[in-house]
Amino acid sequence: MIWALQAGVLLVVAVVLRRILHMGREIAPQEKGPRHRKLSHPVYSSLTSEIEAHTTILGVLLNDAIEEQNSGNTELARRTLHLFDSERQRVVDLVINLQNLALKYLPAALNTIVTRTLSDRSFRSAPVSDLIRRQGNLEQFVFRSKLRFQLQLRLLRRATAILNESFEEIKRDAEANSKLIDWALAQIDLHLYDLDVLARETLLGFDAELASMPRGVMQELADEVIALTSRSSVLKTLVPAAHQQ
Repeated sequence: MIWALQAGVLLVVAVVLRRILHMGREIAPQEKGPRHRKLSHPVYSSLTSEIEAHTTILGVLLNDAIEEQNSGNTELARRTLHLFDSERQRVVDLVINLQNLALKYLPAALNTIVTRTLSDRSFRSAPVSDLIRRQGNLEQFVFRSKLRFQLQLRLLRRATAILNESFEEIKRDAEANSKLIDWALAQIDLHLYDLDVLARETLLGFDAELASMPRGVMQELADEVIALTSRSSVLKTLVPAAHQQ
């Protein structure tokens, strides 16, 4: 049964990717705008697509788990959540590694980096909202753009780590008490929203940093991005599947 669920998830995401990549005969409807602004270099555009593919899979898995639970199939809902947890850890690792990569190359930035203001109202889970509420305004007292950007990257990394810890706590509580499955699904829904926001803010920050990078380091940075995405790539598996549809 579980293999059928996995195959179904892959099929859904493959169809989504097929439309994104314009591989079908039909032209997909034009959207009002991309969720993330695509980076100019293909390597960085692929980074954005990779993260979006991962979060799409997470959304499919969570929706499947909720539907199974609502249909009274609690055991299947639990199995789906196990798949969700495995994929969620890959997304978290990818986002944190990208944050670390941005911090690593920040000293090489030549120009002023525009820092986006984080608001606790942009988040839905209690752990992340509380963290941003406490620390989100510290950067306004820093006038050097690099230092201000560094503080925001560190805040994003801390928020991602705290969110992941909260994911794990929810998982343990639901496993210890079967009556908490509905509560767990509701909390995971809020947490997944925040993970998507943190990933988006990380990508936008990385994009801003890239605009100030000297040409001399771009190839080295591009190689690191390729290595980063290749560790847990889903596009390499799903793009051939989309071609076959």
